[in-house]
Amino acid sequence: MRITAGSLRGRVLHIPDVPGLRPTPAKVRQALFNILGPIDDFRLLDLFSGSGVMALEAISRGVSSAVSIEQDRRQTRDMEEIRSSWGLTESWQIKALTVQKGLSLMEGQQFDLIFADPPYRQGIAEKIPLWLDEHDIGCDHLIIEESASESPLWPKGWLCEQSRSYGDTCLHFLIRAAEE
Repeated sequence: MRITAGSLRGRVLHIPDVPGLRPTPAKVRQALFNILGPIDDFRLLDLFSGSGVMALEAISRGVSSAVSIEQDRRQTRDMEEIRSSWGLTESWQIKALTVQKGLSLMEGQQFDLIFADPPYRQGIAEKIPLWLDEHDIGCDHLIIEESASESPLWPKGWLCEQSRSYGDTCLHFLIRAAEE
């Protein structure tokens, strides 16, 4: 699979055709970053990273650091090769772990942006805010990608400010609810 990354400094990623791997399409990435606006100096946590294209896009748009968590070793090896060949060893960390294990290692950290692209239609999207709460991980923006055919029920303490659909992909923009 070949992906032309919208703003990735004109580079082209060659993504292997791996069952279950769904890199976020360029039009969805562009829409997401247009909605977010400037992300200079943000800290990004990319969960269920897959190909790493979301972290690469964010780095190309100015985030100061990105942490990608992906359990598939083949995918993390591919991301590590890209990180090395593109000279991103200082700004991009790649962790070959399950998301739950990765979050436990990030206990108490704060991120400006957390992006999660879990497997579609498995009820995982709804669990992500709970896992962040469980590990006291803070964020200013939480974006969860899920199938547009799903309507996740977000846990208490989280509000979905907006949801935007692009074909079969839906981006949910969540924030923590104000404490009463």
